[in-house]
Amino acid sequence: MEDSIVQAMGDLVAEHGYASVTVDQVVTRAGTNKPAFYRRFKHLAEVVPQILISRHGTDEDIDTGTLVGDLIEVQRRQRRLFTDPVVTRGFTGWLSHIEATPEIGAPFFRDYLAPRRAYTQIILNRAVERSEVTVATDSAWIADLLTGPLVMRAVMPGLPPIDDRLVAQTIHAALDALGYQGDRPTISSIGIT
Repeated sequence: MEDSIVQAMGDLVAEHGYASVTVDQVVTRAGTNKPAFYRRFKHLAEVVPQILISRHGTDEDIDTGTLVGDLIEVQRRQRRLFTDPVVTRGFTGWLSHIEATPEIGAPFFRDYLAPRRAYTQIILNRAVERSEVTVATDSAWIADLLTGPLVMRAVMPGLPPIDDRLVAQTIHAALDALGYQGDRPTISSIGIT
């Protein structure tokens, strides 16, 4: 039943935006009822990390054998994430919801964002072990360098779409911040799409 609720809410957010979705709509689409919803989730915001995990997984399986390869794979996944209608139609409504009631955002940060950001440290530690970089610079900053420009393009009206050039620039910015001295990928070699 939890999978049905997650799928239903993801579909509704993609169709109507997060702010327009109600528990009644979710349970109707999922073929269940409110008590079943509330046995699994306290509120709609708690479903969000499950939607993202079900649609985009985690980064914990990324291990290409090189720092550049790992960063390219991270950004491939982030491009899919930030062009997903669940995110493009739902992100601002969800942010507004958690801004009004910050504690309801805790499951997203705990279950989805924190593990992804922590995995950035693992990627950097492996790069140090392979002598690709000399120190695993602040992984939170590297995660921000990779993610920030994509978030801006995903949610700010009037900005160009997320494209290969932007994704390549984020990878190069991260490599620069890490002091990476190896070969740099070109836009065409990244093959993000």
